[in-house]
Amino acid sequence: MIKYAALVCGLAAAVALGMPGGAVAPVGRWKVDARHSDAQLITDGTTNYGKTKMEFTAGIARITGKVNLDNDDPSKSSFDLTMYPANSATPPIGEDGKVRSSWLANLANHTLVCFHSKGFVKTADGRLRTTGNLVLTRVDRNVEAGSGEAYAGPVYGPPMVHRVIREATFVFDVPSSAGGGNNGEVLTSGSTNVIEEDFPQLVKAVLGTYWPPVVQDENCQSVGGAGESYGGSRCTGTVLEAPGLPQEPGTTVGEDYPAVSNYSAVVGNHLTIAMHVRLKPAESGVNAGN
Repeated sequence: MIKYAALVCGLAAAVALGMPGGAVAPVGRWKVDARHSDAQLITDGTTNYGKTKMEFTAGIARITGKVNLDNDDPSKSSFDLTMYPANSATPPIGEDGKVRSSWLANLANHTLVCFHSKGFVKTADGRLRTTGNLVLTRVDRNVEAGSGEAYAGPVYGPPMVHRVIREATFVFDVPSSAGGGNNGEVLTSGSTNVIEEDFPQLVKAVLGTYWPPVVQDENCQSVGGAGESYGGSRCTGTVLEAPGLPQEPGTTVGEDYPAVSNYSAVVGNHLTIAMHVRLKPAESGVNAGN
């Protein structure tokens, strides 16, 4: 269950500049707290056999990255954000498509979405607009499934790296304090909308990727001792899971489920990336108010 009742306007891995009336955003260097940040990937679809149009969350991604804000010289500001499936705490592939050998042994594909920009322009309502490169890196591997008694599982071919870059504009909201005892951390959110015909590779990759649930603030502890008394690990945290499209009323998924229903369908004419981000000061001396 997603913890956000409504889509927050704005993508955020950074910070919007001051609100009208003199409020100013934090300045300095920041890093994204990946344990408390996420990106919703939202697209369009239909339900009730095509009679009803709807928006739905196709997946939720982890976010890492860094932000630099300079109010005196906005051109020196920069935004470097990375989104990836929550299979691991850190991205399993690089933006150049290099993949850790341990991941190649198990997964046939990987998706990474990055945004890089420099500078900003204040909007009329005091938010921050920045334009830069939206980069899709996709690593695919052909799967050769054998048959017969000698079959020992799928055999993956060599990695094939696809990298596509398009210009994109993000608008960030004014940040707010993360609460007491947060060591100067701030929260912000924002969004961008990508039209399918402008960046078809991105929409296709997002819809073709498995996005596991994101567990924020995950804490796992061993239960029991060693040997037969070992009870594994017990984990706590906040689970964010994409609900997907509605199922046909009265259907259940199981052994008796007859077939895939066409009650709901993905359209995929656009993709909205909506981020909810916690930023931590990257170095001492960050001023959160001037």
